[in-house]
Amino acid sequence: MNKETIKDLLVGLSFVIVEVLIFQHLSFFGATPDPLLIYLLWLSMKYERLQIVIITAVLAFFQDALFDFWGLNMFSKILLMFFAYNFLNRQRESRLLVWQVFIVILVTAGLHNLVFLGLSSFIEAYSSGISPIIFLLLSSLYTATLGAMLFIFKGN
Repeated sequence: MNKETIKDLLVGLSFVIVEVLIFQHLSFFGATPDPLLIYLLWLSMKYERLQIVIITAVLAFFQDALFDFWGLNMFSKILLMFFAYNFLNRQRESRLLVWQVFIVILVTAGLHNLVFLGLSSFIEAYSSGISPIIFLLLSSLYTATLGAMLFIFKGN
């Protein structure tokens, strides 16, 4: 493991900590964004498939440990990174517009939330007072909006 990978893991851990400390308190009708997912989508254009799956596993395990989901985020994020890698890697060379970034994050967040809710319904670990459909749509929109804003503020 080189210095760049360790730095990216530490930045990913800080994304999880920011999610726990800040974004869980900025819920919108019970929906919260997933900044780790945005960071992993960005990393998938930087690393090979095996490396991004391992990084995703480590960061999602840490996220599951803090949120007491134990494997739900880890499975859904690894599955998403494994299948979305080819599409995301093709976007490495092209410069996406803000609305394209929004759509990519919206679709990937929707797929992640769909797998997450599907798994949580089987084990009944995620009990929420809101409708799963509303949670699926609002969390995906919230994550996509946050990702588009980060893309805008990132600059060149």
